[in-house]
Amino acid sequence: MKTELAFWTRVAERTIDVLASYTGEGVIFSVDTRLRPLGREGELVQTESAYKKYFAEQAQAWEAITYMKSRCVTGDIERGTTFLHDLQNVDWRRYGQSGTLAALLTEMRRKLEKEQGHQPLKAGPGGYYDIDFALMYLRLRGAGIFYPSLNTPERIEVIERMGLLSRENADFLHHAAVFYRALDHGLRVATGRSLGTLPKARSQYEILTELVRRWTPASFEARPLEEQLAEMRRRTRELFTQLFEGR
Repeated sequence: MKTELAFWTRVAERTIDVLASYTGEGVIFSVDTRLRPLGREGELVQTESAYKKYFAEQAQAWEAITYMKSRCVTGDIERGTTFLHDLQNVDWRRYGQSGTLAALLTEMRRKLEKEQGHQPLKAGPGGYYDIDFALMYLRLRGAGIFYPSLNTPERIEVIERMGLLSRENADFLHHAAVFYRALDHGLRVATGRSLGTLPKARSQYEILTELVRRWTPASFEARPLEEQLAEMRRRTRELFTQLFEGR
């Protein structure tokens, strides 16, 4: 086992070097391997049983939530997906069936607001992270479901079918998720980067408005974009509070 782990550790290190090396064309992917059992102190390659034991006994809630978003992208996809499903069941048993889930996720959400509040479209009150945290909460509270896809509309549909969201709230979350994604992608097109705030330059603002209108034709309103955003943030935070505090 030690010999096999040493071999695959060298493979992993080489793969990371290739993906993260600086070249004339830039970097393929920025790789951060700190999110593993025991962080920097943990071995780069570990067994499935070691992962499951760590998440059952030591992992903090934020680690469990992060791994819920993991997906297998290469190698034995079927085995990798089965492992992630098993790992999520461990998370569900430890956190989803406890009475502290809402408090743990609320604390995590507040920490993100404090640390990344300069990006209100995502991390600010009523931003996209409110939607993401709400869906994670309902999913963990209801069942240890593994989503093959992380597509937000699909996640909303599954949770509604479970009876954890009303049709009205599901429709709103779908509308809000599409609106925020349209804003994020539009910002990248209009400004060349994801600013997390609406652009101040008039030309960029007009381009962004037109893109959001094209990508959300069924729900776009004939109002300034900042007014639509303010309303969306207010309603999203209201639903977040309702779900987490039972209001």
